[in-house]
Amino acid sequence: MRVPRLMLLLGLLLTTGLVAPAVGAAPIPAPACSWYGETDQRDVNIGAPDLDAHYWANPIAVTSGETVTLDGTYPSARYFSFHVYDRTGQPLDSLYDAQLTPAKGSTSPFRPGNGRLGHGSYSLTIRFAAAPKQRAINTLYAPVGAPGIALLVYRVYVPTDPASPQGGVAFPQITLHPVSGADVRETSCSTTPPPFGSALWSVAAESDYPSALRQSGGDATKPVWERQFGSALGNQQNAYLAAQIDRQYGDIVVIHATAPTFPDNRRGVSPSKATQLRYWSFCVYDSQGEAGFGCAADYTSSLRDGAYTYVVSDPGQRPSNADAAHGVTWLPWGGTQATAQVVFRNMLPNPGFRFAAQRITSPGQSARSVMGRYYPKAVYCSKARYESGGWQACFGSTSR
Repeated sequence: MRVPRLMLLLGLLLTTGLVAPAVGAAPIPAPACSWYGETDQRDVNIGAPDLDAHYWANPIAVTSGETVTLDGTYPSARYFSFHVYDRTGQPLDSLYDAQLTPAKGSTSPFRPGNGRLGHGSYSLTIRFAAAPKQRAINTLYAPVGAPGIALLVYRVYVPTDPASPQGGVAFPQITLHPVSGADVRETSCSTTPPPFGSALWSVAAESDYPSALRQSGGDATKPVWERQFGSALGNQQNAYLAAQIDRQYGDIVVIHATAPTFPDNRRGVSPSKATQLRYWSFCVYDSQGEAGFGCAADYTSSLRDGAYTYVVSDPGQRPSNADAAHGVTWLPWGGTQATAQVVFRNMLPNPGFRFAAQRITSPGQSARSVMGRYYPKAVYCSKARYESGGWQACFGSTSR
């Protein structure tokens, strides 16, 4: 997630009048409503969105000494969180579902033992100051400086009902508490932007790269995965493993490894269930790793014998046996690009799971040595070879 795309997102919010055009300008009236800046792969498609995640942004004009509270209901979803970012998109603080203590008399479905109970409620406070040694419960600390702009982002992953991106509950109520004067309760007015981003990139995802530009390939080079650090607008509960792919080495990329376990809430499993990861997915983005061509998460992956196999290609280069019936999940390369980026998300690993991408703690550290059998082995392949021997033939064998 890169700063130029963040600037575009902030530019969209600026047009709503919810954000001041410049830090240090005259005092800004409280915004009329909250969560206006909805964005995901379905519409704006910037900042490397995940197809199973939904994002709502709320810019806050920070005044010295003020606080903000959010009152909400736990959604029916795999995960949700609140992040506060500075103007450059760097995260200042975050809290996710299980970290939020429920309101008195309520329960949290994200804490063990409560997964099948009804929706509980919570209250969250944002303080625009550095975090003390002893943090208050349900409190985000954002040392933005005043006057300034903080960007509050609300994320919901895999809503249990796909028709309700916010997880079947109302948006959190935002209340501004100025140093002097009356509190201001914002109303929710989230509006899905026009699908200019998704429309542009869906055409690319459904297209084949021009045959005149294809190269013969045949090189033994393999994609190499590295953990990304310091991404703007990144989710602090995720670790991102990325690999660049290039058509000069082959028209198809095959990815295979042991699949981490996950709580499949679409099949009634509580998100509080102890699994290796809370969520994982593979997504293909443009060469800058910003606009998405397609994603397939854990619960949509065609797992077989505890392993996943993904195939990345253009539609016209997709092998006939690269489908769910053969235990394979297909993703589009993006027919307008010679290169692309594949990202493997790892979210909230169980403390006992030693092979998550989060265990890669420094740039240049070998992902393969850390992740073991969970490392996503990847190779280039031809359509003919794949169709003659399946994905195994691309790895030089006939069996896993």
